[in-house]
Amino acid sequence: MTRSPLIERLAGHITPALEPLGVQLWGVEFASAGSRMVVRIYIDAEDGVSIAACAKASRSLGAVFDAEDLLPGAYVLEVSSPGLERRFFSAAQMAAYLDRVVDARLHEPQDNRRHLRGKLAAVEGDDILIDEAGQVTRVAFDRLKSAHLVHEFPDTGIKGS
Repeated sequence: MTRSPLIERLAGHITPALEPLGVQLWGVEFASAGSRMVVRIYIDAEDGVSIAACAKASRSLGAVFDAEDLLPGAYVLEVSSPGLERRFFSAAQMAAYLDRVVDARLHEPQDNRRHLRGKLAAVEGDDILIDEAGQVTRVAFDRLKSAHLVHEFPDTGIKGS
């Protein structure tokens, strides 16, 4: 997954605006809502991200975007935490999640497959290695369309009826 020039430019303004708030930029993505662009900013912090932190970040980033005229036309700004099933925006982000289950989708097939789901075995530079029941596949991060963590709830021993 390569970052667009617009995302690079935004990140250059977002990162310093978030520092005083005690949160870091996790990622940026775009979507559309009718004629408006939706800008999704994901923030993270060591001790988690609260709704109040998202609201503060939203106000701060909205002011920066408007003052610097960073986005053309109308837009909707959404700020949230990456969540339990966080999307990864770089291979480096994935390194903290070794031995956890990840779901990866590729732009183009590799070994006749576009979808991988298994334990993250390693991160080596910009390559990730996914172990699917003993079969390890190496994929360059820039070949990924998307990758996210798969949250596994702990087994509490309580069975449903």
